[in-house]
Amino acid sequence: MGRPDVTGVSTLTQQRRVGAMGYALSVAVILALWQYGSSQAIIPLLFPSPLSTLRTAMRLFDEGRLTTDVIASLRRIAIGFVIGSSAGVMLGVLMGSFRSVRIVFDPYVQFFRALPALAWIPAAMVWLGTGEESKIALLVYTTVFVVALNTMIGVASVPANQVRAARCFGCSNWQVFLMVKAPATVPFMLTGMRLAMGNCFSTIVAAELLAPKNGLGYLIFSARTWMQTEYAFVGIVILGLLGLIVDRAFVFATQRLLQRFLPRSNR
Repeated sequence: MGRPDVTGVSTLTQQRRVGAMGYALSVAVILALWQYGSSQAIIPLLFPSPLSTLRTAMRLFDEGRLTTDVIASLRRIAIGFVIGSSAGVMLGVLMGSFRSVRIVFDPYVQFFRALPALAWIPAAMVWLGTGEESKIALLVYTTVFVVALNTMIGVASVPANQVRAARCFGCSNWQVFLMVKAPATVPFMLTGMRLAMGNCFSTIVAAELLAPKNGLGYLIFSARTWMQTEYAFVGIVILGLLGLIVDRAFVFATQRLLQRFLPRSNR
């Protein structure tokens, strides 16, 4: 039996330690700058300190309000992301596989992906009302075109030689798609989904402007009514942390579950 590669394991452990130290140092610097900026503010109420923000977050958590807002926002993001990603993958596969479909839909994909979801708020209120449907529709909108474009590029970028080789072995069109095009498209599709997830966290604030009763976007914008700046900072920080955690979880899950489809540099 050969000896285990102790050098490789120690190198990986060292890289992880360096990465953790880098994260910790970065957070410490940001908190220090935040504390310094709040101490220099002429009106402290307008720029609360990290400690003041933390105390407010703990109070909201004890009251149960923060938990309710986080769950409401994550639920909307999850539903909009799943629906939008599913539709985007299907549209991207069709556009990448059939030139006629790409000619028809590509102008619309390029047009709508350039329009922010914020521009559709008045229309969403008129068409869908101010309930959950309008909020989720905005999240679907901000997801579908990013995923579709990346999926289309992935399908269209499969080398023709690979397709011809599969056909030489007697593969049907469906087998060519399943065994050649689909595996090669996975990295592009996941990149689109990761970008779309970031868009969802950006859009949830705008989506929850539609007569909301809860959510982090509601917490942020309702703070202006009573000049509760700490509430706005709590919502901003929590939303950013959730985005970071969800992104890391998405990368970890895809690397573990779809490792065989990813290039070595992404593993």
